[in-house]
Amino acid sequence: MQDQIVDSLFVIAGILVIILSTGLAIRTFMVPTGAPPLINRVIFRFTQALFDAIIRPIRSEARRQGILSLFAPVSLLTVLSVVLAMIGFGYTLALYGAGIKPFIRAFLFSGSALSTMGFESPGNNFWVIVLSAIEALTVVTIVALLIGYLPTIYSSYQQRELAVTKLDELTGTQPDGIKVIDTYVNIFGPTRLGELWQTWLGWFDDLATSGSTLSGELYLRSSRWDRSWISAAGAILDAAALVDSSIDLSTDPEADRLVRFGSRALRRVLEPLRLHCAEDPTWPGTAINVTQQEFDDAYDHFQQAGLPMKPDKDAAWRTFAQHRVQYECQLMALVRLKKPPRGARWTTDRNEAQQPLAIPVIGTAHVGGRPPTE
Repeated sequence: MQDQIVDSLFVIAGILVIILSTGLAIRTFMVPTGAPPLINRVIFRFTQALFDAIIRPIRSEARRQGILSLFAPVSLLTVLSVVLAMIGFGYTLALYGAGIKPFIRAFLFSGSALSTMGFESPGNNFWVIVLSAIEALTVVTIVALLIGYLPTIYSSYQQRELAVTKLDELTGTQPDGIKVIDTYVNIFGPTRLGELWQTWLGWFDDLATSGSTLSGELYLRSSRWDRSWISAAGAILDAAALVDSSIDLSTDPEADRLVRFGSRALRRVLEPLRLHCAEDPTWPGTAINVTQQEFDDAYDHFQQAGLPMKPDKDAAWRTFAQHRVQYECQLMALVRLKKPPRGARWTTDRNEAQQPLAIPVIGTAHVGGRPPTE
């Protein structure tokens, strides 16, 4: 009787592990929205720390970015390996309880079904046959889910990178807000800036609804090491903030809308990572890392280029600062997390960009909070 109770406990424990691991696979590959499972966050946190340690002594930016490009696929494969290992362990417990003893033999039976190689025969034991068949079907189903999930990731990735590539062709590598305005105005004229804002409004909308940022395309880097969607997003938001605050154009309302919508989109990107920025920050209560002198230089540059400027430079600075504070926390958190190529003005050239940012495993991390400065 005591042996039967122990065997039953092993079967129950095995079933619980199987349910947990199968649920993890479903949440990762079939329901990739919302906050990722705890195990996924632990895995990504571990692989992030590993990659950080690998790139720390490397001085070549191209080599650093090449190594970081492996982060997403390695992490996703690690998640899959952990899921399969948990399933194998769960069925090992269940098979042990069903009469396959000793434990190493139950492990071999589970491995036989898990690998679908069939190197161990279940014999005439009905429950062992059932468990082996279900385990093999479970593994095949999970692999099929992964195969179906990857095209979804890369479809969103391609949509994201299309606009980034076009911006790179327009401004060159390391885009920034000043470059965006200069090149777009020189090619298309200032009256068509509204078309640029409309294009990127759609881009931010796709970014905010593209699925889980922990097992999806957030960590997939561009095909070229010196290109990044984060730098592109920062450049477009800075361009819209500069135009709305400083340049007297009829496209200003769309620029203001892009700043507000883009800020919310970046906040939604961070939510599944349990990274939190203030909902409605205000300047100067919350500081920005662009100085007034840098803004004045940009204002003078546009004025010398012959653009119609708003007359009050100080008022323009205050408007720009209020725009920038809406998205700076989210932008710099993503820069510190994903480590895009260095050197983009007002994003990856900031000292803050070099600080590490850990993904919280449990709870929520509040990112931001420098003392206010002008």
